[in-house]
Amino acid sequence: MSRVDSLLEKIYARNPVNGHYIIEVSLTNYAEIFNDWDHAPYKRKDINPELLGFLEDSIDDIPMKYDIDLCFYLAEETRSKDKEHIITDWFRTFYTFYIEIEKNKIRAIVRSAVMYMLVSAVLLTISYFGVLSKDSIFVYTITEILIVGGWVFLWEAMDRLIFRRQAVQRLIRNYRRFQNAEISFRYSKPPEFLGVS
Repeated sequence: MSRVDSLLEKIYARNPVNGHYIIEVSLTNYAEIFNDWDHAPYKRKDINPELLGFLEDSIDDIPMKYDIDLCFYLAEETRSKDKEHIITDWFRTFYTFYIEIEKNKIRAIVRSAVMYMLVSAVLLTISYFGVLSKDSIFVYTITEILIVGGWVFLWEAMDRLIFRRQAVQRLIRNYRRFQNAEISFRYSKPPEFLGVS
């Protein structure tokens, strides 16, 4: 077992059934899952920004090769199977929606990268003909500007295709882990489950 795995085991519990790491969230009631500003019914509410931040920080701790589960502890709530079902469905819909948004971002990144490549090709092609004609200082200067511009546009295209797209793809993979996570609800915190004596 690697050092990272050893430390993860100390921070996050593992589901004994499927081996997934469990992100545990303590709440007072069901409503804390949702954004206070959003007064829509549960099925259409937005997620609590603090909860979203906590979930994203937690999943960044767990390497991509591991799947995750979520366990919501509700201290002052009476169990409601209907609300559990609504929240579970809502959670999956929420992340499905954001996966689609991020896919649209990737498509936009690719489109803009292709446009930058075309501009780069045009500038470098024009500059090639300028290099052939070194009769005047003016033509030489414009040629140099076109060469620099062509390489700048090419770099921007590569940056988008390699780095920006990769960052969005990582986000999509994390969203998929949330989308596929097994969600459970607990209404007390058993000390043995949390590893607290």
